[in-house]
Amino acid sequence: MGVHVVTIEPSGRSFTVEEGETILGAARRAGIWLPFECGWGSCGMCKATLVEGNVKCMLPEAPALSERDQRRRRIILCQSVPESDVVLKGCTLLEEPPENLATADYRAVIAEVEELAPEVARFRLQLDRPADYRPGQYAILNLGDGLRRAYSMANLPGTREVDFIARRYPNGSGSQKLFSLSPGTELTLELPYGTAYLRETSRPLVFIAGGTGIAPILAMTREWASNGGRTGKSLTIFYGARTPEDLVCLEELQQLTGSFPQAQVIPVVNEGGAGWSGEVGFVTDALLGRLAEPWDEYEFYMAGPPVMVQSVLKLLEEEGRGVSITQVHYDSFG
Repeated sequence: MGVHVVTIEPSGRSFTVEEGETILGAARRAGIWLPFECGWGSCGMCKATLVEGNVKCMLPEAPALSERDQRRRRIILCQSVPESDVVLKGCTLLEEPPENLATADYRAVIAEVEELAPEVARFRLQLDRPADYRPGQYAILNLGDGLRRAYSMANLPGTREVDFIARRYPNGSGSQKLFSLSPGTELTLELPYGTAYLRETSRPLVFIAGGTGIAPILAMTREWASNGGRTGKSLTIFYGARTPEDLVCLEELQQLTGSFPQAQVIPVVNEGGAGWSGEVGFVTDALLGRLAEPWDEYEFYMAGPPVMVQSVLKLLEEEGRGVSITQVHYDSFG
């Protein structure tokens, strides 16, 4: 493959892309900022038209790519690796990074792997320098062999440590690779990505986590608590998982919020079993049963599997609730 040149029309700006690099990453490393948000093929912010040349898409099933895009030779730069010199159009050149997305490359070493539940672990990485991000954002880890996976930071920024909470999936090549790495392993990562971080608002806050989506919710709860409960704003956290054993970090959430009377943590499981006295069902069931109306007074933050996020979004969009999309912030993975 070798090194290829990408040219952006009509500006004529160009930059080189090393073998295996994505166009978006190479542009950033060349000091050229292009629109982006998720870095993962979900948002479509980095779409461009391929005028000349060929690229390989690292994630052909990316949600942002439609059949119509493919017919029109529209590509997503965050997942496109050049196979020849390339000419693009439809890219807006930015003078600086998008707000809170000054994404940068970091070198890291795995410092600790802590088992939290069967097939769930916390990975603590030591970076080459302090990390700059907003709680709720995520990183893309380069796991080797072309594998790139997104994981949310569970801790606060400003130090050289970042924590990720991950589940190992039987058929997940990315998670299998991550869980095969032991302390001392070196890797690289890019951060931050995503816009599901806390906004300044006078509304009460509702956090909703599913599975390992607890990682960004935990980080935002830390930020909320470190700011004195965000100057008194109430916080209700719904945390869903399959079984009580899968509610990893529940005690951490409860400790973070325990000294704030305006905070409440509501765990909910699909399968309660003997000894479980909490909510049983889905997160949507708990929302309907425990969240006071009117819902349009809240600011919602969600992280978890796509099926959970879509179910909650559908609930919020139902007629009569009046929850504006501007009051809802989410990432659908984990």
